[in-house]
Amino acid sequence: MTYLLLNLFLALIWMMLNGSYTSLSFIAGFVIGFIILRLSRPFGLKSSYFRRFRAVFVLLLYFSYEVILSSARVVWDVITPTHLSDPDILYIPLDVQSDLEITLLANMVSLTPGSLSLDVTPDKKYLIVHAMFASKQDQVVRSIKQGLEKKILEVTRD
Repeated sequence: MTYLLLNLFLALIWMMLNGSYTSLSFIAGFVIGFIILRLSRPFGLKSSYFRRFRAVFVLLLYFSYEVILSSARVVWDVITPTHLSDPDILYIPLDVQSDLEITLLANMVSLTPGSLSLDVTPDKKYLIVHAMFASKQDQVVRSIKQGLEKKILEVTRD
């Protein structure tokens, strides 16, 4: 947490030094501050900040890729005369445990075209998902578990 606050402080200092208070200036200051912190590691603290920062970046890239791929698949199914969809309701066993992790996974699944999170079982062991393309149920479950869920765990766990 110390590194994040210090990085935000450096980004604000960068904006003040340049006299430019735009989001682009903030991002540039944040990146420069990140590089400075990465190289100097002040306070000699052991921190998971740099690992988590990388994990968040990878999660966002993976999620963007999944959204684009799923969008293309849904669009193709809609514009072609033959429908390839085989909808089904799936129970995804959860490795994520906290409410934040479950909410993040459920929302990312819902934001991906062709899938919708319906509910979580009361014991928080399964996420119930409606998938538009579920002809191979094991493959859909494995895709969610080894894709989004694994990357969420990399962000949230130490």
